[in-house]
Amino acid sequence: MSIVTRISMFIFSVIVGLGQGFQPMCGFCYGAKLYDRVKEGFWFSTKIGTFFLLFWSVVLIIFSGEVVSLFRDDPEVIAIGIQALRYQMIIFPACSFMMMANMMMQTCRKTIRANILAASRQGLFFIPLIFVLPYFYGLFGVEICQPVSDIISLIVTIPIVWSAFKEMR
Repeated sequence: MSIVTRISMFIFSVIVGLGQGFQPMCGFCYGAKLYDRVKEGFWFSTKIGTFFLLFWSVVLIIFSGEVVSLFRDDPEVIAIGIQALRYQMIIFPACSFMMMANMMMQTCRKTIRANILAASRQGLFFIPLIFVLPYFYGLFGVEICQPVSDIISLIVTIPIVWSAFKEMR
């Protein structure tokens, strides 16, 4: 799982950088009440990030064995890592939307919503799931914990973004 997290975070750091580039534009336009530009910037950044993550998801699903074996040569670790990496890559492209939403909420002074989004993926959902899923599903529960947390976080993110855009009319 540590290998999968390292691989994911290495790629995801590009999305964090993209979001940090989006934030100044978002803040300026939000402050100037140019809400259409905030929305355009959000969707532009989200699309670029999603395509980037989609590309890497496909590459890592196809070459998951080779990538995981770069970190370890234990066949059991590689087998577990392959499955976990593939599960993570299925939902990985949606993480761009979640990251841009979080950064937009921070920049637009929507602090409660920003904190919910910031805490959801790695905290609010992941921590309870890491106790529950392995209890019921064993190793498979550990492998799917982060993707399931991401799916729940995405479900929470959608209405938060929708409500923020609704306020920007």
